[in-house]
Amino acid sequence: MNEIPEKDPYEILGVSPLATQEEIRRAYRALVRRYHPDSGTEEASATRFLEIHQAYELLSDPARRRAYDRLHRERQERRTTSFWWEVILSRQRLPALPEDQLVYVLVEIYPSKRVPVRRVPLNLVLVIDRSTSMQGDRLDYVKSATHYIIEDLDQEDVLGIVAFNDRAEVIVPSRPLTNREYVHSRISSIWASGGTEMLQGLLMGLEQVRRFHSQDRISHLLLLTDGHTYGDEEACIVEARRAGQEGIGISTFGIGEDWHETFLSTLARETGGGCVYISDPTQARRALRETVRGLCDIAVRDLWLTPRFSQQARMESVFRCNPDVERLRPAGDEINLGALPVDARLSVLLEIAVAPMPPGKHRLMQLELRGLLPDAGREDRLLADLEIEVGDGSNAPEGLRDRVDVEGGTRCFPFLVPDLWSGAAARSQAPGQDA
Repeated sequence: MNEIPEKDPYEILGVSPLATQEEIRRAYRALVRRYHPDSGTEEASATRFLEIHQAYELLSDPARRRAYDRLHRERQERRTTSFWWEVILSRQRLPALPEDQLVYVLVEIYPSKRVPVRRVPLNLVLVIDRSTSMQGDRLDYVKSATHYIIEDLDQEDVLGIVAFNDRAEVIVPSRPLTNREYVHSRISSIWASGGTEMLQGLLMGLEQVRRFHSQDRISHLLLLTDGHTYGDEEACIVEARRAGQEGIGISTFGIGEDWHETFLSTLARETGGGCVYISDPTQARRALRETVRGLCDIAVRDLWLTPRFSQQARMESVFRCNPDVERLRPAGDEINLGALPVDARLSVLLEIAVAPMPPGKHRLMQLELRGLLPDAGREDRLLADLEIEVGDGSNAPEGLRDRVDVEGGTRCFPFLVPDLWSGAAARSQAPGQDA
């Protein structure tokens, strides 16, 4: 079923969307007695009876009813929220087994077409590693790319630049970008020397971001480094986690073949940001430019997904599947998904272990998704409750779906968890480092 009826079948039958099948049957029978063409009542109407019968056929079929409920909910969400979603369970039915079983939940998040596309001002801080390990081509890549993105920014954008080795220095204090020549000259003055203490640069960079952090700007820190630091990795991750909770994003750019990918990926993941490897000047310019332009075209900021499980369910792992594949790590009970672009979807895959349960229908979990409109300060929220049925052993267990029909089309279900694991592991394995 890919179209929503013009009239709400629940309203036609006069029942609640939460009505049981028995309540639906009783309402249908009562209406048939009133409106059937052969009932002999003054209200008898073939047209009205057909409408009632079609509504009953839809709601008495569990599969059609679920499809209607989903499409109706999505239509309402698209009208009233800045984003909408599809939540798809890999299996609706499990066999009754004495051991844990796995199910997967695919969450696909889309921007609403009603959200106006408007460039949101940026509050951007670049934190540049200028330690001795960055001397030569590496620092030249970074400086060249930074010169380029200055020209992509608007005067209403705020820009700050921090450089660090074993100490941090504010090269350009955060301020609206009104004097580009001064910024270019300050970038050119950066040269490499000294050891590396990334925490110093990160703290000073976040201090600059917080000066202009507000709901009407996108606040983001770009960290450009080879990722090697001395003894302060955990402290850096703690600060990144704190920034993510404040709505400040961090994207990391790894310079050179021996970059510390595991650390930089973890750092960015704490805020929902991205991690990019840079090998040459052209790639550096492209990566920074794409990141900055992506920050300008945001439909929703600070997306957080909160799964709440029944006693019989627990989360084994969670992956982002689109726009890139990456294993995510929850911050407490929540999962930071970062921002939703205006022209793309986000896909998240949850792997859920389900403990043995008796036959019947059981509550599996509730999902909550919330996010902020970039310039309105309004938070939108979606909720979905998921149930699963446990069979009594009389029927063959339902197989794991590898694809599903959605809105009339067929979409592959990315339930290749071993591939997701290996892909995430491959990216978290830094070149030249032991596993």
